[in-house]
Amino acid sequence: MRVLVISNGYGEDAMAAFLARELSRHVDLVEALPTVGPGKSYDGICETVGPRGDLASEGHRKVGSLLKDFQHGLAFTAVSHVKFMRDNKARWDKVVTVGDIIGPLLSFAGGYKVDLHIDVYNSGYARQYSAAEKQALKRTTKKILCRDDILAGSLRALDIDAGFAGNLMMDTVPELDIDIAPLCAGKVGVTLLPGSRAAAPKLFAVEMDAINRLSQKYPLVILVPVATGVDVGSLIQSAGLRNLIDQNLIGGEHLGVAASFDQTEVHFFEKGIGTLARQSRVVVGQAGTAGFQSAGLGIPTIALVPDDARPQRVRRNERLMGESRITSPVDALQLANKLEPLLKDKAEAERRGKIGIERMGPPGALDAAVRIIAGT
Repeated sequence: MRVLVISNGYGEDAMAAFLARELSRHVDLVEALPTVGPGKSYDGICETVGPRGDLASEGHRKVGSLLKDFQHGLAFTAVSHVKFMRDNKARWDKVVTVGDIIGPLLSFAGGYKVDLHIDVYNSGYARQYSAAEKQALKRTTKKILCRDDILAGSLRALDIDAGFAGNLMMDTVPELDIDIAPLCAGKVGVTLLPGSRAAAPKLFAVEMDAINRLSQKYPLVILVPVATGVDVGSLIQSAGLRNLIDQNLIGGEHLGVAASFDQTEVHFFEKGIGTLARQSRVVVGQAGTAGFQSAGLGIPTIALVPDDARPQRVRRNERLMGESRITSPVDALQLANKLEPLLKDKAEAERRGKIGIERMGPPGALDAAVRIIAGT
């Protein structure tokens, strides 16, 4: 059996790569078509195929970002994907899409009805399907796994084969192979997410500025997952940290150690948000998927929202996450003010964390998807 996995976004690539790895153990061939970006998440897992498209917005949902992406070739990229699939009409036996409705629409236009669509975008708490989306899914897909049963029920009401088996985000939380607990002993952990985009150093500098305003009041240790393509040295330099070079590294995934002006340690790791979040009181950052996963693990998040963020998207995420998510402008003083109550009150952080577990739901979708496609 030959399977094509289509993913629509950077975070979606990371989740779909987990699925591709599991499927490859049960089928003859797995190939991936990432619709935007280079698809680096698939490196070492399966071959990527089809044309590549880069988003001028780098995937940020901001005011005017969609228009900007279209002006820089988004429509042409979509047409190229459709043509590629039509030119390979008999290449795959089954197609799986991960993301929003874009994947099923592209696949169907390319001549393939989607065997399984895994929706990691919509939510019964915050963004339900429109009537047009329901009809499109009914036409383009054979089976759908939703991220909660509220959504699945709305599709079943239209005789669409839809179900809920868990949240794929929680199946695919990146973990480290090293024990970081000794680094955090006797301290309050805070994970900072610089993100994976060009603005990561600037964002990290704001995050560290907020930490510096609090680190003399609380015994902090800072944990930083570094995305592929982001240079640790640039993060250290942007935040004015003292690079401790290779001092006290505890494993290959431990990329570096630095210190702030008051000797607060800052540890950099090769991804691993699951391991880092579990050692943290709170997770701070702009990175969407990692923030959602942290909340699902029971760790409250502070989401940094730029001035040009789409208000509708901000409100939707706030509805989805409830009190597990606190919103802050990208401003060090305001971030410090949002962060301090969680550092001061462990019980309040735990209360908010329980809400995140409820809203994100359990794992389980990954195993279900493998069974559906591979028949295991």
